[in-house]
Amino acid sequence: METTYQLESASTVVDWAASSAWYKYRPLNISALSAIGKAGLVMSKPSTKTGKLEWKRMDKLLALLPTRDIDVIVGPAMGEDAAIVRLADGFLVVHSDPITTGVKKAGYLAVHVAANDVAVRGVRPRWFLPVILLPVTYGEAEIEELFRDMAQALREIGGVVVGGHTEVTPGLSRPIISMTAAGYASRRIITTSGAREDELVYVIGRIAGESVGIIAWDFEKVLLERGVSKDVIERAKNFVYEISVVKTALAIREYVSAMHDATEGGVLQAIREVAVASRKRIRVNEKSLLDILEQEVKEITSSMGIDPLKSLSSGCIIATVPLTNKSDFESSLERLKVRYSHVGFVEKGHGEVVLQKTSGHQVVIDEDIIDEIYKLW
Repeated sequence: METTYQLESASTVVDWAASSAWYKYRPLNISALSAIGKAGLVMSKPSTKTGKLEWKRMDKLLALLPTRDIDVIVGPAMGEDAAIVRLADGFLVVHSDPITTGVKKAGYLAVHVAANDVAVRGVRPRWFLPVILLPVTYGEAEIEELFRDMAQALREIGGVVVGGHTEVTPGLSRPIISMTAAGYASRRIITTSGAREDELVYVIGRIAGESVGIIAWDFEKVLLERGVSKDVIERAKNFVYEISVVKTALAIREYVSAMHDATEGGVLQAIREVAVASRKRIRVNEKSLLDILEQEVKEITSSMGIDPLKSLSSGCIIATVPLTNKSDFESSLERLKVRYSHVGFVEKGHGEVVLQKTSGHQVVIDEDIIDEIYKLW
């Protein structure tokens, strides 16, 4: 999504001490938004693509909604992980995300996926509100398992449920969970839009681990039929339990200019969202991404015919780092024993990603990527 209003401050982060300077807003695309508001939105045909709506389309839809408020520091915006709302003595950071693909571990994934988007703001996620829609075919044991999985994830990060909604919904073939996570801070808050020219771009964590974990749980029989060994599948199942970035994000927050959790569309879409949000070009070396793929990821994505660089990757952070912070940043990750790779640079640009392919030619990514995992449903 593209933001309708942008703060005039040139700072890469939100700083409570300087918050009085954040009252000024400048409108973007006002003529286009006004035209949409007057004429209304007419859709000539239904959407046939799965996954998130393209950000240009969302920009038009958001123009129909009230989004301005003097205390909303960051609202709906392309690539921004969570809203930032000013309170009397700090900030509320809040985010919502659905789980629509994972089935057997949907409750566990819902907590961590939402929590990650608060954590990459540099804020600890504390409060959660799940909206749980269950198919009529679900029995008591399956519902209880879903809640036990949520409880496990919440205990791992110290979160608590403060509300929500649960219902049995006609027409569903699998459960759908929309989770809202929130946290509070009175200190520096990180945005996706903070990348600056000449900074380093890092990928931190496992690429496509979320996607491969879901496939291992939900398509085990298919994988076995296609020659993937039982050992590989069992190892991949454990990837679902390793998608939290809370500890990592909080450890590196002092050294980064921007952070973004790689979710739908995978690492390439996440890098694109940083580029768009920051209004910069990001140049990425494909080999640097492929070199850190684990064998389980390579084998399972290959057997299912999907691109790991364009697949669900919760648990993987995209971060931009000033050169002066490089040593401290990398040392923090090494102390945590977290895998990372320097994959590119930030340049002057307009929101595009330039991917240097292993074949030697370059590909410019300037359109949203539809997540590859949707091919499987």
